[in-house]
Amino acid sequence: MLRSALSLLLLRVFAMAADRPARLRAVFSDLDGTLVHFPSWFEEHGAKIVSRDAEAKRCVVESATGERRECRLLPSSTMGDGVVSERTVELVRQLRAEGVLFAVVTAARKSTLLARLPLLPACDVAVGETGSRILLEDGAVDVEWAARFEAVCGPLEREMDVAHRPEPLWRLFRRLQSIRGLKCDARSYYGCFRADTGDDPSVDAALRACVERELPAGVSWAMNLGKYDFYPALSGKGNAVSYLQAKHGVAAAESACLFDDDNDLPMAERCGAHLLPGLTSASVAHAAEAHPDWYVAPSAGQGVFAVEECLERLLARVRAEKAGEGAQPVGA
Repeated sequence: MLRSALSLLLLRVFAMAADRPARLRAVFSDLDGTLVHFPSWFEEHGAKIVSRDAEAKRCVVESATGERRECRLLPSSTMGDGVVSERTVELVRQLRAEGVLFAVVTAARKSTLLARLPLLPACDVAVGETGSRILLEDGAVDVEWAARFEAVCGPLEREMDVAHRPEPLWRLFRRLQSIRGLKCDARSYYGCFRADTGDDPSVDAALRACVERELPAGVSWAMNLGKYDFYPALSGKGNAVSYLQAKHGVAAAESACLFDDDNDLPMAERCGAHLLPGLTSASVAHAAEAHPDWYVAPSAGQGVFAVEECLERLLARVRAEKAGEGAQPVGA
């Protein structure tokens, strides 16, 4: 009788534990549209830059309600200067001080990522080229990760003209260059490349038809900011997040994802908490509607103000958990 009662009690304890959200131990964050914001986007939602010093790489951004933030100006090779607020930098610092792993996961090319890193919030890991390039805290490339798909894209540190790269990814690049009106971009890309249709429906149709017929085994693609990113199927943002979770001993349920666009959805699937400072694409907006537990910032679309709301929510959760209040849900 006593043994049965004890067994029943243990089952109830395990069931209660399973129902509780896991404690937060890692945050995986996109860059463009998430940590870094652009005037052409946030001006549509009432925020604006009110002062700018390009030489000092500083600016002040004002919200639709008149609130202001000191910001850093970041270089971007394709979209102009981006902004990241000092408040964002401080919130990430506080999360890391609480013992939370913070990883930046972006599609940015090597040169853009390296130029931005000194101005971004300090992080534990930086991931570029749609998941292909993982930079450790000391700036070194994670060679164990890169070796998994080297046969598809070649060595990440190799300097070779794209016209002579023999791997499947680059053979596809050269094939797509033959599509009239399609702009293929491999500058400072080593583990992925980008294709831009210029929003031309006929070019888009030609690209999709070619991809359907000729996409090489081991190559995948995703939409990012209205453009196509092609990369090794074993890399990608989702696989990179899974690799980092395993490497650092972090479970999916212990992870939060900050994101806004289509190519972020695979990494969001690897995380237990989801926070969106904006809804850049229709598919992400639909996904958020289908998941009421996802947190969409009240200032969604207002750039730095929206991501600060997301980071403040995460920091409050971590501190509540440390204070002994148990694991906290992130969603509204």
